[in-house]
Amino acid sequence: MWLMDYLKSAPAIAPLPEEQVASAYRKFRIQVFVSVYFGYAFFYLIRKNLSIALPAMMDSLQLSKTQMGVILSLFGATYALAKLVNGPLCDRSNPRYFMAFALFGAAVVSILFGLSSSILFFGIFWIMNGYFQSMGSPIGPKTMANWFSAKERGRFYSIWNTCHNIGSFAIVLAGGFIVERMGWRFGFFLPAGLCLLGALMVAWKMQDRPESVGLPPIQVYHGDVVKNTVMDTNESAKELFQKYVLRNSRIWLLAFSCMLIYMVRYGLGDWGVTYLTEVKKISISSGGVKSSFLELMAIPGTILAGFIADKFFPKKNLAVALIYIIGVIASIFFIYYLPENAGIWDGVAFGMAGFFIYGAQMVCTGLGPLALVPRRAVATAVGLTGAMSYIGTFLTSIISGWISDHWGWTSTFIFWIACALIALLILIPLVIMKNTKESY
Repeated sequence: MWLMDYLKSAPAIAPLPEEQVASAYRKFRIQVFVSVYFGYAFFYLIRKNLSIALPAMMDSLQLSKTQMGVILSLFGATYALAKLVNGPLCDRSNPRYFMAFALFGAAVVSILFGLSSSILFFGIFWIMNGYFQSMGSPIGPKTMANWFSAKERGRFYSIWNTCHNIGSFAIVLAGGFIVERMGWRFGFFLPAGLCLLGALMVAWKMQDRPESVGLPPIQVYHGDVVKNTVMDTNESAKELFQKYVLRNSRIWLLAFSCMLIYMVRYGLGDWGVTYLTEVKKISISSGGVKSSFLELMAIPGTILAGFIADKFFPKKNLAVALIYIIGVIASIFFIYYLPENAGIWDGVAFGMAGFFIYGAQMVCTGLGPLALVPRRAVATAVGLTGAMSYIGTFLTSIISGWISDHWGWTSTFIFWIACALIALLILIPLVIMKNTKESY
């Protein structure tokens, strides 16, 4: 297929002279990190915009929360299934063009969504968006595995993992004002235009693995003591999945906990503005500003989780997730029990929730797979954890909307707390289990 030929992994080239390796590594690591950071941030401009547009869309088109919950859930279902396909494809593709193609496709679909008015076309285009978005998600872990050593990944992955918070914060903060002043359709048009420019940036600056630019593998460059790191490039996507993921019980336990954490993240993230406008009786722009703290405070929460994992729990990263999930549960109680005229405290409560939710998510979905599979299968493992995560997105989008429509917001908050508590219980045996994984 011509497209996969174009997207296939770049071949290794002749090694650079030894005296050029250090400077070239510094240059390319900065270039690659900046590209994958902002490249993935762009994806969230055309993913979280629907959450901001929901109140205006429901009002102008006379749609119920259950109907819009179905639309949101279609994204999650598509994303989950597509990650199982695109994770292995990403392992064998050039992330430079893989990400650029995905971002371009998602931007085009966002424009088409904004031009639509029927629930049918909303569903079709949001499904297509889910597919293109799923292509972008495995690229970050793949890039971290290729360009950063095992001793650095906790820090760099935690920093990279804030990129979607930057994208989400930008669209949630600005989106409310765009929707109020220009209409909900421009909440899709304007972010899509920025993403088209972002796709060009990624195609220009991103790189594949170090060997493709004449540099040694990161383990060799850093002098890591590594077992079984010979790259078997002849392993098929099916073999990678069966050997390192399908038969790995720990990955499956981790995947189920990821699913439940995402049910809390997307439940609160997708319905937060609607909750604030309905219960607190505030405008969409005010609701956007307050709920944007969920994304803003996710940044320090995520970075701190990575540093704590590296410093205090280098062999038991998931212990950090346990601590953070306790904070998630406390935060949800805090949001619910604030009075109607809480003012800035609504933002503080959403910020507290973001701090803990995203820190737990980063540890489980990012550092967890990196610790449990070899480098060549990282994107495949992330494909599974990501797929399970977005099964959680599918479930919470429709369930949260339905519960709110039929039983009210109190029952919705109970549902989110239950999800966090079950995730906590699933993670406990993973933390207790002795780590028998070889170093990769």
